[in-house]
Amino acid sequence: MAKTKYYSSPAWRRLSRATKERDGFQCQICGDIEGDPYTILNAHHIVARAEGGSDTLDNLITLCDLCHAVVTNWWHRFWFGNNTEEERVEMRGARLEYLEFLALDAATRRERQRDIWERWGRVPTVINI
Repeated sequence: MAKTKYYSSPAWRRLSRATKERDGFQCQICGDIEGDPYTILNAHHIVARAEGGSDTLDNLITLCDLCHAVVTNWWHRFWFGNNTEEERVEMRGARLEYLEFLALDAATRRERQRDIWERWGRVPTVINI
C-alpha cells in the first residue's frame, strides 16, 4: 500500500489509536499530554517503514507534533522554516539525540523518561509505558 494511502487507512487509524492508548496519550519524549495547549499526538515508527520497520505496537511510539518534527527529517522545514546553518547543525544534533533515546530498550527508556520528566514536573499518565 502506498505511503499516503496507508496513513489514511482504517488499519493505521486503529494502530495509531492503540499506540496512543498504550502510552497514556502522552508524548514519550517530552511528556506532553493530549489536551495540553498546542499538543497534537502522533504515532511514530521507531524503525521507519521505508527501512523495513513493522506496523506493530512494538515498533510504534507516541510523540507530540514538535518532537515528531525533530525526529522526522522531512518535517523540519515545515516546522522550522529555512534555518541558518548553525540552527540546522543544532537540529541534526537534537534529532540524533532523540533517535538514540528511541533506540533504547523499553526499560532503560522508561527509567530515563521518569528522571527527565520529574525534573520538568511531568508525571507519566500510565505506569507501564
